[in-house]
Amino acid sequence: MKIGIFTDTYFPQVNGVTFTISMWKQKLEERGYDVSVYYPAGRYKPKDGEYPFRSFEFRFYKEYRIAAPINIVRKARDLDIVHIHGLFSMAIAGMHVSQKYSLPRMLTYHTPADEYITYLTRNGTMRRTLMKLYNFWEKKLLNSCDIVTCPSNEIRARLVAKGVNEPVILSNGVDLGFFKHVAVEDFKKRYDIKDEPALGFCGRFGYEKHLEDLIGLADNFDGQILIAGKGPAEEYYRKLAAGHKNVKFLGFLCREDLRAFYSCIDLFVFPSTAETQGLVALESMACGTPVVGANALALKDTINDGMNGYLYESGNKKDLLYKIKEACRTREKLSKNSKEYVKDHSVEKSIDQLEHLYKSLSME
Repeated sequence: MKIGIFTDTYFPQVNGVTFTISMWKQKLEERGYDVSVYYPAGRYKPKDGEYPFRSFEFRFYKEYRIAAPINIVRKARDLDIVHIHGLFSMAIAGMHVSQKYSLPRMLTYHTPADEYITYLTRNGTMRRTLMKLYNFWEKKLLNSCDIVTCPSNEIRARLVAKGVNEPVILSNGVDLGFFKHVAVEDFKKRYDIKDEPALGFCGRFGYEKHLEDLIGLADNFDGQILIAGKGPAEEYYRKLAAGHKNVKFLGFLCREDLRAFYSCIDLFVFPSTAETQGLVALESMACGTPVVGANALALKDTINDGMNGYLYESGNKKDLLYKIKEACRTREKLSKNSKEYVKDHSVEKSIDQLEHLYKSLSME
């Protein structure tokens, strides 16, 4: 079966969407599928089955690119299923290909783009207008697909409330053979990490990640706060952390180093309010590190309060500090439960479900 993945986000961008698509491609190919990925070109050398299209940077959001998928119909012929990962230019390209060749199409919903409209304008009237236009387009696109998947109950309920027809829950999945507790001595030496309590965050630095909550604990936490990643709000967060000697920015970490990062911290702190699942939270749990996260969107599903971590009210640093203390006190129990919980989100289970959905489409 030939699967065409049409995505607005791919390497060299580093985020949960790119790694999910890459992981799904690999696992599907191991099961005999022929998978092609069509995406906006960037400074990344395509591998087999990857097809970049000329693109330009979206000036309102650094690192995000918009593709001009010219000749997409010619380059995406002979597919059996169109699988869209995105909501904009490559989604339109996927729709066009599926209509041209009368192919079934499926869309996996990764990003609540309406949460990012503040990047476009601070003007209230303009934001409301853009929100209405976006919601109209989102509903139209999603309801034009044969199947829509999303990674959590919270996001499914949100889409249903917007008028989307029967979304299917499909976890992004975690490679449990890769993400597990590992030795950390070399990693700690390389990054000069002390042998003392440590809180950590890794991911893309966006304003919606609300790292000000974590950085704001610096004066009240007797240990290190380790922050890894990069993104458009990096300068803003570095300025907030200036003067706090126990806040350390590690820069971008490769996948190999991520395992050591999760393994060397006591708790993963996830203040984001715009997650559809929170893949890094699941990766952390797979390494045995509990998560304290914002009580917002899908983190309310990913974190079972008091079982594999704790939820706190976004912006409430007093509540965050209290939940961190509770998580440290019960860390052994939370760690054990985290490793057990994440088994339900293994990538193998996700691919099993994905295969079932593809087969149901091919039989229609």
